[in-house]
Amino acid sequence: MKPAKTNHIGRSRLPAVIAAITVFLISGWGYAAPEDEKNNREKAESCVHVDLAKVETRSLEEVIRAIGTIKAFQNVVVHPETNGIVDSVHFKEGENVGKGDLLFTIDDAKIRAELKARQAALEEAEANRENAYLVYQRRQKLYKQDLGTQEARDEARTRYQALTAQVKRIKAEIENIQETLDDTRIRAPFDGIAGEQLVDPGQLVSTETALTSIVEIDRLKLSFTVPERYMGRVRTGQEIRVSVDAYPDKKFSGKVYFLDPQIEPSTRSLKLKARMENPDNLLRPGGFATIELITGINENVPVIPEEALIPTRKGYMVFEVRHSKAMGRDVKIGLRKPGMVEITQGLQGGETIVQAGHISLDEGDRICSE
Repeated sequence: MKPAKTNHIGRSRLPAVIAAITVFLISGWGYAAPEDEKNNREKAESCVHVDLAKVETRSLEEVIRAIGTIKAFQNVVVHPETNGIVDSVHFKEGENVGKGDLLFTIDDAKIRAELKARQAALEEAEANRENAYLVYQRRQKLYKQDLGTQEARDEARTRYQALTAQVKRIKAEIENIQETLDDTRIRAPFDGIAGEQLVDPGQLVSTETALTSIVEIDRLKLSFTVPERYMGRVRTGQEIRVSVDAYPDKKFSGKVYFLDPQIEPSTRSLKLKARMENPDNLLRPGGFATIELITGINENVPVIPEEALIPTRKGYMVFEVRHSKAMGRDVKIGLRKPGMVEITQGLQGGETIVQAGHISLDEGDRICSE
């Protein structure tokens, strides 16, 4: 039996096979090396597209916000000062009235009749007193000449004194009647707007009867509260800005004139009052208002867009752009305004920062320039 044939590479072909494998491997390595270099070069030359912003310098107001109630500067309910029947009404509801303008008259016929009677009584009393004075003078002269008695003289003097007192009493009564007569003319106590007419002519009224109201709204008062923690930041004379729903595009201004001397225990809040002008009578008492109390101004401070802030465990950071590279900077913030924030430490005005796009940004990344 013949032995089986064994397949093998002859010694004469082995070097050629090894050479071919070596050439294949070398050629493969020679192809990969340039690709890696290219990737590394592209990575080194790549950049991140972000939105940039400049650190601005502005003046920011320190503001406390509150809700307040608008009140009339003066508001009175008009009552008569004497009883009687309403004779006439001299105003129209809702119209402007000036101080001293006549609003109502009360029938004064009885009062005038009484006044006339007392004036006649005064004339009579004055005539009697004049006659008594002449009698007293004659008896005094006779007494000095020893032609009259002391008793007669004293009697004449007493009558004269009694009639003098009567004249004074009647004059006082007349003054009171004249005051009562004046009280039948009911006038506006100050400039303002007349309210609703609450009585009609012919109606019997007393000093307890409400006739109308007068409201001064050229000037207004605002009453509002702030939390107790702001007590050290508020004082009289501070400016306020006021807005109301009826006029969303308008701002009204005023000044604080009153601080409550004590904290309200139930709410732990401090009550304030402010005055404001209302020349066009746009605002009305009783409404609500949003109040911005300006407690201070931080002048020329660095501010950045709020979206540029990156929260960290210790606070906040931003990416500053320096030599086209992103450099992380820890910052401290101060006042916040809609869309912006004050930087109290870590940045200066004029520096460039990443406003948006920092979510894909790492320390040292190159920033694409526009």
